[in-house]
Amino acid sequence: MPAIWLTWEVQRRNRSLAKAVGATLHEMLYSGNAVARYCVLMLRTFRVVRRARPAVIYYQNPSLILSTLLATLKFLRLTRARLIGDFHNAGVNPPVARFLVPWIVRNSDLIIVSNRNLEPEIVALGGRCLSLPDPIPNLEGAHLEGAHLEVGPGAASNAEPFEVFFICSWASDEPIVEVLRAAEIIAARRPDMVMSITGRPKLAKVGWTDPVPGNVRLTGFLAEPEFERRLLAAAVVLDLTTRADCMVCGAYEAVSAEVPMVLSDNQPTRDYFRKGALFTDNTAASIADELIRARERHAQLRAEVISLKSELLAEEQVALQRLLEFSRQ
Repeated sequence: MPAIWLTWEVQRRNRSLAKAVGATLHEMLYSGNAVARYCVLMLRTFRVVRRARPAVIYYQNPSLILSTLLATLKFLRLTRARLIGDFHNAGVNPPVARFLVPWIVRNSDLIIVSNRNLEPEIVALGGRCLSLPDPIPNLEGAHLEGAHLEVGPGAASNAEPFEVFFICSWASDEPIVEVLRAAEIIAARRPDMVMSITGRPKLAKVGWTDPVPGNVRLTGFLAEPEFERRLLAAAVVLDLTTRADCMVCGAYEAVSAEVPMVLSDNQPTRDYFRKGALFTDNTAASIADELIRARERHAQLRAEVISLKSELLAEEQVALQRLLEFSRQ
């Protein structure tokens, strides 16, 4: 049964889920201005659908434009494929053109969401919904067989600085200023701790005008092999969001690498990452407190995240089987 997965961006969730359901992944990218981008990508998408003639089309929302295009093809019966949307939080509640979401939902056969808290919103719009968290990624080149040893991925050493790896894209929902203030607090309380912040720095854009704290390293953009190497070497992963009910990608990556986490305290995140993680209210004082607590409880948290990984992999197979069964109906 031919299936395709359509997305207008590069994201690990697309790659993991497409592989898990046996769909051919089409990552369609264009770097021109917005109008040209939408025109080019809509044409490419239409051509892929016409050429592949799939039985199932999976698509990512956002993009709202991609989702609207595919729902329109379904509505006009220009495709007979089952249409399955993978709705991220910004797809369920987009910042603009929210009026399109009910129509997209009603013209899709199934909507996937990352956690159960989002399911009632989709059902209320007349859609059929399945909760499916991100698959635990298989990090390329990550050999975790020795991870239970004292030295290995995520293992902190007293002879080296305790490294916090802040997975950051410098997006508007990340409390970056609070993290930098937390680093200042940590510098005074635990000088053995350092923090690496990923992504291309946008200090002025986020409102930071002071010098960068001395215990902070701005890594810039990291290619995937280097990102994974740094992730595996970290003592703790920090990944934060101010979005309600949002489960961050970096948490799944931390579980794969068997590295303890400090995450934003929302209910879906607390329920899913129930071991190996501490939770913060995103204020500087709370972030600093939880990171220092992660330093003090590191061995316990690392044992917990190893256990959590086994549990989540088993749960993942059950959820994927439900999705595959629906796709084959």
